[in-house]
Amino acid sequence: MNPVARRAAGAEPAVLRAFRAAGVTLTVEHTRAAGDGVRVARELAAAHDRLFVLGGDGTVMEAATGLSDAGSSAPIGILAGGTGNQLARALSIPLNPSRAVGALLPGTVQRLDLAILNGRRRVGIGAGMGLDAAMTAGSLGRLKETLGVASYVVSAVRAAMRPSRFGVRAEVDGRVIEREGVVAMVLNLGRIFNGTLEVAPGTSITDGLLDLVIVDARTLRDVLAFSVIEMLMRRRRADPRWTFARGREVCIEALDTSIPCQVDGALIADRRLSMVVAAGAGCVLAPLGARLV
Repeated sequence: MNPVARRAAGAEPAVLRAFRAAGVTLTVEHTRAAGDGVRVARELAAAHDRLFVLGGDGTVMEAATGLSDAGSSAPIGILAGGTGNQLARALSIPLNPSRAVGALLPGTVQRLDLAILNGRRRVGIGAGMGLDAAMTAGSLGRLKETLGVASYVVSAVRAAMRPSRFGVRAEVDGRVIEREGVVAMVLNLGRIFNGTLEVAPGTSITDGLLDLVIVDARTLRDVLAFSVIEMLMRRRRADPRWTFARGREVCIEALDTSIPCQVDGALIADRRLSMVVAAGAGCVLAPLGARLV
């Protein structure tokens, strides 16, 4: 459990009651700092057959990294305790963590793609630089605590009011793409918020590929055009303002080293984001009959 995740601490008592009511023997560990989920999962792997994570998407991927380090194939049960909870949404897991316990214990094991960032870190959703990282930074703190997932909308509008353009160098399976943009992303999960928004056309978390998205926007109107026409309405058409590409190995680098970067909704110090798909490497629990978005 990540005790600083937005909804995790308040949900813990009900989650523990749900496990005990089901007759499950538990080991409970709390993470102590960012990245600590890797250590906890690695240490728990050998003696346990399932790992449930009460936290956000970042904590889930820390656990996936730790299990990989330990050579464990134990499935992860996601108990949505964060803000966006995109992985839980993609797996149709109830967002109420105690209800999720009841749905996942009799559930099925699903295999989904992960990405490996800069040689080690497992990534479930994706990584990016520019506008999406500025949105992540702007949604932290009291705004996130007060508004929850709506904090991303507020922060996105603020960042989009004055989009900062920068040069991007990308490589997709060895093919070089150089562009200017306000955001560059490498996505493993491109359909977010229960599939309502599709960031890249035809994206899938089980196709063994990663999606590159570069958006060049000079005005708020351009940002809204991409958000509404492309992502929400999915009226896909050729447009010089955005670039899509797909491959197994994708790397992006900003020519301006001051551009912020994020992975799975957490800010990171890396300024070169090199990702390789690990097809089917994600072993997760899903409710019976659940459909991946």
